[in-house]
Amino acid sequence: MKSGNFFKSKLFLYQIGIALLITIALIWITLSGLKWYTHHGEQLSVPDLYGYSLEDATQKIESTNLRYSVYDSIYKPKYAPGTVLDQRPLAGAIVKRNRNLFLTINAQKPEQVRFPNLIDNSFRQAYELLITNGFKIGRLEYEENQFFNLVLYPKHKGDSIGTGSMVNKGATIDLVLGRGKIYGILAPNLMGKNHSQAKEKTILSNLNLGTSRFDESVTNHIDSLQARVFKQYPVYHEDRKIKPGSNIDIWLTKDTLKLRRADSILQKRLSNLLY
Repeated sequence: MKSGNFFKSKLFLYQIGIALLITIALIWITLSGLKWYTHHGEQLSVPDLYGYSLEDATQKIESTNLRYSVYDSIYKPKYAPGTVLDQRPLAGAIVKRNRNLFLTINAQKPEQVRFPNLIDNSFRQAYELLITNGFKIGRLEYEENQFFNLVLYPKHKGDSIGTGSMVNKGATIDLVLGRGKIYGILAPNLMGKNHSQAKEKTILSNLNLGTSRFDESVTNHIDSLQARVFKQYPVYHEDRKIKPGSNIDIWLTKDTLKLRRADSILQKRLSNLLY
């Protein structure tokens, strides 16, 4: 049979048809396998594990077809050892089946670290040293000294701490700083910040975070992490200064309407100051 006639024959067309069917079947099997392997289109909501024991959290995770790893441990004396204190992704996040959750649990006992030398450092240097070594920043106090923000000495639970002392990791450290010739600083704008952001910005502005109040939209721990500042006192004001070490009180909400209203009032007030 001539080659030209073969390509027009029923046998050739039959073989082509079989090849196409096999190709389509292979593609369908491959796509179906990938869909099964990656759980395409399957979505799960991450459960809230905060405050659960690791044993109870494990059962809850396994019942929702998720997995977990203990990523870190910190020590908080008011919680039982093994209590879940943080999780990533956060509760309510949408993930696929078998997603790995990273948990931070309460340690059996506090890890101790050698306390760094902070005396005669600038406040910024001391702040970085404390954070790097796993400490929290407590209150800032100011005493008479010719150099502003020079660390005079650190304190923990009211007592001064010597360099090299063994201190619990995660401990809250207060700093006594020099006042210099600075008698007034601007209150920072905390509007729209979450609680941790507001505290960090307040401390870095040489002030202390006072009372934190959550409104009725905040009903649980996750809400408190997501809530934003809609009111502060003293208010942010470009030509009004307060003493270093003063307190700033904040009010937080999850109500987006309340947040937008507060931002609108702030922008209006600032535009009036400019003009």
